[in-house]
Amino acid sequence: MKKALTLVLEDEHILELMRILMDDDEAAALAFLKEHFKGKARQLLEGG
Repeated sequence: MKKALTLVLEDEHILELMRILMDDDEAAALAFLKEHFKGKARQLLEGG
């Protein structure tokens, strides 16, 4: 079953994400995911 996850970001976080993508910064990418997706994936899996 497919589920959607919506992430709302401030301009500063979008710029941070663009920097991470341009630099291929793996450590920063993991930190970004942990900060912005904390609990959201679990909620999806638990049906919330």
